[in-house]
Amino acid sequence: SKHRVVEAALRVTREVGLDNLSMRALARELNVPPMTIYHYAPSREYLHALVIDDILSEIRIPSPDEGDWEERLRKLHSDARRVFADHPGVSAHLGDGGSIEGARLADGVLAILAEGGFSPEDAVVCFATLFTFMTGQIDLDAMSHFVADGVSTATLDNVTNSSRFSREELFELGYDAVIEGLKRKFLRLSLIHI
Repeated sequence: SKHRVVEAALRVTREVGLDNLSMRALARELNVPPMTIYHYAPSREYLHALVIDDILSEIRIPSPDEGDWEERLRKLHSDARRVFADHPGVSAHLGDGGSIEGARLADGVLAILAEGGFSPEDAVVCFATLFTFMTGQIDLDAMSHFVADGVSTATLDNVTNSSRFSREELFELGYDAVIEGLKRKFLRLSLIHI
């Protein structure tokens, strides 16, 4: 079934990354001929879209009773980071387009930003900034798992390990800086009139 194919594709993705998810690798995982996979997913791109949608569906959009707009965005961001930690390489494909779940999440973030007082135009810029921060953070999380032992170059991990902050604290600091910057840039005009 399609569900079984997606589950197997997720297993392969966790092991080798989305870039290495192929019809052949999936057929091996399911122990079926490659042509069987094409019955459920006519192309590699379609298969990738199925995997991305399935992963994104795990990310929840916090409801208005779960805090103010900043708390809700932080919860959504943390949830996304947790979900992507299990799926290396997927974040690089989030901008590929055509994702139903991606559209659901984008609409959710834009609605939260609107509640925070951002105009529709400003909310789009804020969304793009937060998206860039989120995917960058997810990539850094993934990199930290693949850093080879004994590497003496100034890798990000070497640099952050010498910091007095944990990776989690560094994430929180960065996230706070992005949110404060967006508020200062786009909400300061409305604050003047308070």
